[in-house]
Amino acid sequence: MSDSPEFKPGKGPKASDDPEAKQNNEDELDPIEAGSKEISEETPPPPPHSLSETPGELGVEQEEETEAVKEPTKFQRFVRQALLWLGVIAGGFLAGFLTFYFVLYQPKAAALEEAESQVQALQSQLDTVTSRLETLEDADTHRSLLEAMVDAYDARLAMAQENVVAAKSALSGTTATLEGISAEIEAFDSGLASALPQRIQLIRTNLDRDLETAIADCDQLIEDLIEVEKALFQ
Repeated sequence: MSDSPEFKPGKGPKASDDPEAKQNNEDELDPIEAGSKEISEETPPPPPHSLSETPGELGVEQEEETEAVKEPTKFQRFVRQALLWLGVIAGGFLAGFLTFYFVLYQPKAAALEEAESQVQALQSQLDTVTSRLETLEDADTHRSLLEAMVDAYDARLAMAQENVVAAKSALSGTTATLEGISAEIEAFDSGLASALPQRIQLIRTNLDRDLETAIADCDQLIEDLIEVEKALFQ
């Protein structure tokens, strides 16, 4: 028999126990397997369902999710449609109101304001003209009254000279002059307004009969006219 030692299987050194052999085996791994290994290590797997959840509970959750996405009811659809129509109607009313305001009301309001402004301007002009007219009327009344006073003074001067014809001529138009301003004299003294023409007629009558009485009546006429002039224009 040979003296060489027997080789017993399983008794020799294992390749996995050799560190160098293990390192060599790792280096010989396929690069694709190494890349997939790195990806699997970086991306954690999704969490599994809890072991306590049974298939029945999972079905209930799915039904609840299905009910959550159900279509709205008829009442909900009606409410939505009603709100939509209300919005359309409100928009129509608003558009109509804005159209009426900017197209019809605002131009008419502006025209009305302009017309009112013109009326106020015309009224101011009318007031000015009326004031001037009243001033002119007062001036005309004053002029007529002064003319009557001049006639009375001329007649009195003619009487002082015993010139009856000149005195009558001076008073020939005085009655008509006083009748033209009788309304203004009546505002002061209605009795005096009617007495002045009568006194003039009396003076003209007494010039042929009694000159002294005619002179006294003429002096009274002058005093009355002075009183009226002071009352109306002073």
